[in-house]
Amino acid sequence: MIVAAHQPHYFPWIGYFNKLYLSDVFMLMDNMNFTNNSYINRNRIINSKGIQYINIPLSKPNGIHTKINELVIENTRQKNWNIKTLRTLSHNYFGGKGFPEFYPIVEDILLKKFDLYIDLAICIEKEIMDFLGINTKIILASETNTTGNKENELIIKIMQNSGCNSVLLGLGASLNYVDFDFVKNEGYELLSQEYLYPKYYQKTEPFVQGVSILDLLFNENRNDASLIVKNAGKVKKI
Repeated sequence: MIVAAHQPHYFPWIGYFNKLYLSDVFMLMDNMNFTNNSYINRNRIINSKGIQYINIPLSKPNGIHTKINELVIENTRQKNWNIKTLRTLSHNYFGGKGFPEFYPIVEDILLKKFDLYIDLAICIEKEIMDFLGINTKIILASETNTTGNKENELIIKIMQNSGCNSVLLGLGASLNYVDFDFVKNEGYELLSQEYLYPKYYQKTEPFVQGVSILDLLFNENRNDASLIVKNAGKVKKI
C-alpha cells in the first residue's frame, strides 16, 4: 500500500489532489508548525486581470509555536470573510461550465461554522474528494503521534503509523532531503509523483499553472475535472 503525506492547504491545487488520488492512505500533517503566508491559509485563483489571492483569517494562540491543528478561524473580528470569498468566487467564475454544480458545494462549506482551521481544511478536502470520486483514506498525524526530528525519521514514522510499505513523495523539498538509501535499507519503497502539468479551459491567457483546484472545478464539468485530476500525474519508482 502507498502512503503520501502533506500539510493541509486551503483549497489546494490539482497536484495535491492527484497525489492524494495516487495514494491508498493520505496523512495530513496537522501537528506541524504553521507558516505565515503559505498555502495553508491562502491560495490563488484567476480573475480578469490575472492572479488573485483568497485567504482565511487565522489567529495563532501559541504564537510562532502554534501547530496547524491549533489555528483558530477569526470569525469574530473578520466575521464576513467567508461571504466576501463567496462573492469573489461568484464574480470571477459565474458562467463557467462547472459553476452551477460546484459552487453550491463551496457555498455550503464556507457558510458552516468552524472554529478550528483544521476542521474546515478537512471538510474542504473530503468534499472535493467526494466530488471527484477519490476514495483515499485520510488520517491525521496528530492522531497517530507521527513526528520526526529529521526528514528520514519522519518518513519512517509515516510508513510505520500508516501500515504502508511504500511512500509517495511529491514535488516539494522531500526529494532533496530524504536519504533514499537509508529508507530503502529499512525495508521501505520510495516513489515519486511524476506530475504532467495538465491544461484545461481558463478565461485568460497565457495558461496559469499551480492555482487552486477551484479554477478547474468552476471552469470544467465534473466528469472532465475528475479525469484531469486523476490523469495529472503518475507514480514513478525512485
